Amino acid sequence: MISGVTGIPHEKLQVFHHWTSYAMFVLALVHTFPFIIYHIWKGDMMHQWKTSVVYWTGVAALVSQTYLTVMSLPSIRNRFYEVFKATHIFVAVVFVVFFFLHCDFRLSSWDYFIASGVIYFLSLIASHTRTYLMHGIHNATLELLPSGLVRVAVPSIIKWTPGQHVFVRFLTPDLHLLTAHPFTISSAYRNPDEIGKASELVFYIKTRSGVTGRLGAMASKNPGCMKKIIMEGPYGGVSEPHMAQFDTILVIAGGSGGGFSLAMVDEALRLTGMNAPVSEKRAPSRRKLQVVFSTRDHAMADWYIEEIESRLSESTMLSAKSDNAFETAVSVHVTDQRTSGISSVSESDDVKSTAGKALPAEISTTGSFSLNVHRNARPDIPGLVERTVSMAHVQGTQYQKKQRIGVLVCGPASMLHDTRNATALAQARVFGGEVEELYLHTEPFVW
Repeated sequence: MISGVTGIPHEKLQVFHHWTSYAMFVLALVHTFPFIIYHIWKGDMMHQWKTSVVYWTGVAALVSQTYLTVMSLPSIRNRFYEVFKATHIFVAVVFVVFFFLHCDFRLSSWDYFIASGVIYFLSLIASHTRTYLMHGIHNATLELLPSGLVRVAVPSIIKWTPGQHVFVRFLTPDLHLLTAHPFTISSAYRNPDEIGKASELVFYIKTRSGVTGRLGAMASKNPGCMKKIIMEGPYGGVSEPHMAQFDTILVIAGGSGGGFSLAMVDEALRLTGMNAPVSEKRAPSRRKLQVVFSTRDHAMADWYIEEIESRLSESTMLSAKSDNAFETAVSVHVTDQRTSGISSVSESDDVKSTAGKALPAEISTTGSFSLNVHRNARPDIPGLVERTVSMAHVQGTQYQKKQRIGVLVCGPASMLHDTRNATALAQARVFGGEVEELYLHTEPFVW
């Protein structure tokens, strides 16, 4: 409901949700301890505990609040996510019940409880009604890839934009039927009227413990098996101005965030296939798409190269026919120090690489894209952002048109942190008039 009123995606509001809970916890402690200290000093603490409902209900509420606050700390939540997910709703209900009793209608406090409850449940009912009536039940096909990722494909008439995510509820008891799980869409929307069938949402899910581990086990045991699901969303995504307005797009991804970058490449291909209206004709320079993917896993790098190659081959065929074509450069960084299964090849060698084969040191083509693999090297994100802005400035000067730059990142917290800092520093180039716009979109792994 807050997202609907403010227009801010719910994932961007999570930081306020977190810090509001921390502030509530601190205020609860400030409220509690003076009463305890006072009655201990007065000598009637046990009497108050036995005769006043305020004390034991307050302690029960504070204990449950402490559990929620401590378990929601990022380092603890990420380590014990399945425990937190399984218990936090129950503990939250315990907190609300005892807090309700603790307030005992002082200063009309229960009126606020009732109003908040009505707003919350109306929002919940509206969300579920929209999900069931508009989207219905879908069939999801599961496939376990050699990289260890589970590919989930869902034909749907839902319309989405790049980088959006949906909450997926698997209608199977052993896949946490009562909970929904957020997954980023890794494919671009295609108009069903143009392709003659429903567009397909694709998710690439890294198997861990809990529901993702069970998905991996199911896909391994029964390749191509289908599961009934309900999807809520889509939410988030690349905000306006969207990708069609960018002259240069820099996509940075790490690990399973590679699926996010594939969605960006798919969207760039979709734009490549669309001729720009006369009113939006660009200078005679190619638009630039730079994709940087980092992983420690050789199998993950194999998968990514195969996926990106198939997309860029399509780009080569379309680029000559389009006014919107991207000049694309892809860099794959394999950070694992182990070299087993990897060997260097010359630029003239076969560019194809599949699971179990050697990763080439560099792959290049004479078309509109290039693909390079860097071993034992992490991407220099600050330098990457700086060079991207500098090149955009040079191109803007050459064609007398200031450039718009979009930086899109999905990966671990450290990658997002480095990209945010580098982009913030580069904003000075916008103020200096070197480029028209520098836009940043981040997609974290966690909520």
